[in-house]
Amino acid sequence: MSSIKIKVAGEGLVEKAHRLADVGATSGSSMIYEITDCPDGVTVDDVIPRFKGYTPGPEEWWIPYAKLAG
Repeated sequence: MSSIKIKVAGEGLVEKAHRLADVGATSGSSMIYEITDCPDGVTVDDVIPRFKGYTPGPEEWWIPYAKLAG
């Protein structure tokens, strides 16, 4: 299993984050989330649409993939 980091910009754009990016709020208006426990073969292109349908809780920076898939 692996993890994938994504960046959510203030205006709502969701894209892949750099693998070394720190999880949490950035100095701008973006948020970095780490999607954990991704099954083998899952890519950032699989994660982004699922994340768009999910509302993270306050300071919920690490999100198990199963929460997005469910």
